[in-house]
Amino acid sequence: MTRYMTAGAAALATSLTLATASMAETTPDLRGAWTGTYTKVSPSRVTTGDAPRFHQGEWLLDIQQQQDNLFWGPSMWRPDAGTDWRVFDATGTISLDGSGTIGIVESSADPQVGVNALVDARYQDGKIYADFRSLRRGTTYSVVLERQVN
Repeated sequence: MTRYMTAGAAALATSLTLATASMAETTPDLRGAWTGTYTKVSPSRVTTGDAPRFHQGEWLLDIQQQQDNLFWGPSMWRPDAGTDWRVFDATGTISLDGSGTIGIVESSADPQVGVNALVDARYQDGKIYADFRSLRRGTTYSVVLERQVN
């Protein structure tokens, strides 16, 4: 009986090793700074009239830590280069199916703000294609993020 349990444990260990190796092959290393510019649309407000507002902006996603398919880093955005960055935390996951699908939650350290946005993204051809949806202000945009080389 011990021989069968040992063989079973060895088979399980081999399966887990192969699964981990497979995940490493399909999970991209996203660590680093990713930037892109976009045009966003925000809902109208009482002070701006009835029309939605379109604005330009820049997003910097600085993925500082990655463990397997999970990552974390600051998510920063600003309307132009002359404006200070607004900083949030981004936590994300890369799908294990090898598709390059990424899900990101952007949140604030301020408990009154909490989760700020959800981002659906895809890693393809060395770029991150992201669709941003604000949960607080209704702002949306799509952006192509490219890795910055230092």
